[in-house]
Amino acid sequence: MVIRSIIYWFVICSISICVPVIFFFVFFTKKTIYADRIATAWVRVIVYLLKVICGIDYQVLGKENLPKGACIIACKHQSMWETIVTSLICEHPAPIFKKELLMVPFFGWFLSRTSAIKVDRKGGIRALKSIVSQAQSYLKNGRSIIIFPQGTRVPPGEDSSKYKYQAGVAALYLNCDVPVVPTVLNSGLYWDKKNLLKKPGTITIKFLPQINPGLEKKEFMQNLEKQMEEGTKELV
Repeated sequence: MVIRSIIYWFVICSISICVPVIFFFVFFTKKTIYADRIATAWVRVIVYLLKVICGIDYQVLGKENLPKGACIIACKHQSMWETIVTSLICEHPAPIFKKELLMVPFFGWFLSRTSAIKVDRKGGIRALKSIVSQAQSYLKNGRSIIIFPQGTRVPPGEDSSKYKYQAGVAALYLNCDVPVVPTVLNSGLYWDKKNLLKKPGTITIKFLPQINPGLEKKEFMQNLEKQMEEGTKELV
């Protein structure tokens, strides 16, 4: 596992450096479609190599809970895996990520040209307004939004009360008038956030029953947290 994990990271880092260099033209166009398509191909390669080199595959449950139109996917966050693979599972979504990632050489520079919502986690109310405004624009064009409600990776089995559900997901729910789909997984069992070791197995990601618009903020947050915590315990 150690040798395979090292090989995987070496290959992935090499690809992540080469892609922005080879497709440098995306930095000179305002259209994000080119960067999005290249990023999707990059993700497919990563997922394939993860299976071949490390023996990690995945399965998707509950896809019937995804609405036909655009929605907000509120996903549990345990590792880097879901930040990559959700773009394949959900059709052309717009993820929300912290703007600090844009500072990562090569990877971050390319990420800045893709369809995504960049957020300043220290921006307070101004940042929340920016998230809502960007999300509304994507949703109107039929693009779903992916958000990690706790704002950080939470290791499986760890006391989740230490990682509170953030106000961003509530702001989206109250202002965007689309369903929120709670989404749980167990990726942290195979891709630990604290070390580079990859453990072979099958990651499960599961879409839970959607929460339709119309609830008060407190009721929505309680419903969301209850579904996600119970669903995560079941998978872990």
